[in-house]
Amino acid sequence: MSGFTTLVTVLRPYVHIDRYTSVEKVDWTKPPTRLPIPYPVSVQPASSTEGNPDRPMVTTHWVLIGPPGQDPDIRATDRIETSAGEVLSVDGDVARFPHPTRVGAVHHVEVALKRVTG
Repeated sequence: MSGFTTLVTVLRPYVHIDRYTSVEKVDWTKPPTRLPIPYPVSVQPASSTEGNPDRPMVTTHWVLIGPPGQDPDIRATDRIETSAGEVLSVDGDVARFPHPTRVGAVHHVEVALKRVTG
């Protein structure tokens, strides 16, 4: 399992149904549910951008790649905490790649992550 060296915890936000619109609302003001992934994954830097000098900001993009044969429970509304204590937001939908020979199975997942500071 070379390259899969990072233990992560999924941080799942509290979700409630808005009583006026009947739409699910994500609430990060309450403590999230912590769901440790029991096997190591690969978390790699992808890119970063900086804001203008008047409003300094750095956005760093990462990618989480799961080992073959594993389908971790990660959702677009989650955050990921690495074993180093970094918290990264899931950026978009989780890509679940189909297994080439097992119908309906997932070969591996890739998750775009980002962190905005400043």
